[in-house]
Amino acid sequence: MAEANNEALRALLRRVDEVRGLSDRSAHAATVGLADTDVLVHTLAEMVEELERSHRRLIETNVQLVSLREVAGSLTTTQDTSETTRTVTRYLQRAFGFDQVCLLLIDHERGVLTGAWTTGGTGPDATVALEIPIVGDRGSLARAIWLNRTLLHLDCRRHPPTHVPESHPLHEVFARLGSMATVPLQRSQSDGGTASCEHCLLGDASMMAPPGGAAAATWAHDREETQRRCLSCERMPSLGIIGAARGMHAPPLTAADVTLVESIALSVAPMVENARLFQDLRRSQRFQQHVLDSMASALVAFGLRGEVLSFNRAAEDLLGWKESEAIGHTVGEVFGAEGESVLAGTLERGLDVQRQETRLVTREGAVLPVRLTTSALRDDHGTVYGSLATFLDLTPIKRAEEHARQLDRLAALGRFTSSVAHEIRNPLTGITMGVQHLARVVRDDEKQKRNVDFVLSEIKRLDRIVQELFDVTHPRRLDLQPRPLEDTLRRAEQSLEGLLATREVKVAYDLAASLPLVPHDGDQMQQVFINLLKNAAEASSPGSTVTVRAEALTAAGRGKRRHAPQAVIASVTDEGPGIDEATCKTLFEPFFTTKPGGTGLGLYITHDIVKRHGGHLTVQSEPGRGATFRVELPLESYGGKS
Repeated sequence: MAEANNEALRALLRRVDEVRGLSDRSAHAATVGLADTDVLVHTLAEMVEELERSHRRLIETNVQLVSLREVAGSLTTTQDTSETTRTVTRYLQRAFGFDQVCLLLIDHERGVLTGAWTTGGTGPDATVALEIPIVGDRGSLARAIWLNRTLLHLDCRRHPPTHVPESHPLHEVFARLGSMATVPLQRSQSDGGTASCEHCLLGDASMMAPPGGAAAATWAHDREETQRRCLSCERMPSLGIIGAARGMHAPPLTAADVTLVESIALSVAPMVENARLFQDLRRSQRFQQHVLDSMASALVAFGLRGEVLSFNRAAEDLLGWKESEAIGHTVGEVFGAEGESVLAGTLERGLDVQRQETRLVTREGAVLPVRLTTSALRDDHGTVYGSLATFLDLTPIKRAEEHARQLDRLAALGRFTSSVAHEIRNPLTGITMGVQHLARVVRDDEKQKRNVDFVLSEIKRLDRIVQELFDVTHPRRLDLQPRPLEDTLRRAEQSLEGLLATREVKVAYDLAASLPLVPHDGDQMQQVFINLLKNAAEASSPGSTVTVRAEALTAAGRGKRRHAPQAVIASVTDEGPGIDEATCKTLFEPFFTTKPGGTGLGLYITHDIVKRHGGHLTVQSEPGRGATFRVELPLESYGGKS
């Protein structure tokens, strides 16, 4: 063998001894001579075996790390981070054979490390939830975060992981620890991320010991303030720590163990980071949804083809669509034709609309007056890819405007009534007396008598209009006394005997026995039932029956003590043609009438009298099925408000 080859072989054998010295084996083969062929072959065979074992260990570790990624992957799908850290630490302890394993994640808002510590064993107490402060110097676990590097401690009595009270489940565990490796979990692309932070402490070993002199008095406080700023910094690279430990009677951790823990940290860190990003995204989405749902205005987002992308809660309430049901429907289906025409300009030409009054159509087909604003959604290149529509329900505003107009009309009517009513009634009295005298003169002339009777009826109608105007503008104070409501009902019928006979309409009573006395003004409530009975008789065909019912409303129906009467309900039901829904909504408004020659004040006055009694007047009707007017009067006195 050439001398050069011999020298190369000697160098190779020396290299074999050096590599063997890195292993945990206590004995190594003796250095062999180049002439000893058998020993040389044996040495080469051992090298091949060791290489095979190394490859197998690498394959096994790789499989374990792949399995670890699958276990840690649950971090991105679960909301219970504590349960995931328990699962990961249990897997690490069993798969890699460490006596103790911990995984703690930084809670930036609370300034703590929180997670799980798993010890050897299979019982329910093998894994313990652990939470430690990160601000200050609370042990080697938190210290690894601030030094931002791997720490290996071979004497945990001098460098405990953290300080816990004697009652803590891990107090005895920490007391028996011998060695521990702690590795920070690093965010991706964090290198150099803190270089520009003026007060950053990461990697600064001087933070572990106070300075000398006068600066020592404020050192601890200043350090904690700086640590809190670091925790709130977006460039903070650490996500948490992962640690492995052995007991004091076990062999101490080696450099190979530290390398393994660092490999584990490299596998776990991306999962933790993805989980944090996923949780931040969900938190942002929840915040966005809370903002949208708390908006007073309704908001709907549309795609470029006009399909619904999202609904907020106000839009659901106004339009009658649930978001899950509305998504995918077109503008026309959720807004109606007018709303679709307004959105068309935004979707097709990118034209925004500002506070335009229009009418939308709800899911039930009702017309909804709104003030609509639209804005185009544009990408980075300015291309329209959708539209936002916000709108405010104008129904209350329209109702308030109409109410204000009614009040203006009533105020004007009151001024008119006060100023000219006596100018009408004074000559009206003289005209009435003259026409009555004329009636006596021409009582034998049938034709002239009909003309005189017509004039008298018109005089009475004019006097009634003036009286109704006074009732609207100058309501009388109520005289509330407990009275039998049945007496008031029957007096109202007696007042209409002539009309009922002329219309050939009968009145039937269905009154509950032992009705309680109802506090009411006899005269004004009689007028209420006169108006209701009169309308019912006029709406009914000859031969029909108007039904009057009365019953006590017990507290059981209102969720209070059973059988305690709270109100009495009286209803008047006719057999007429009924009232459509649109008319029902405006029936009690002033000056609304469907009768030729009517003033539109009768039901308004009726409704006002019942309201001043503290009661309610409602109507239930369908076209072709008659109408029922319900008067609910409380049994407690309402105080006689004017």
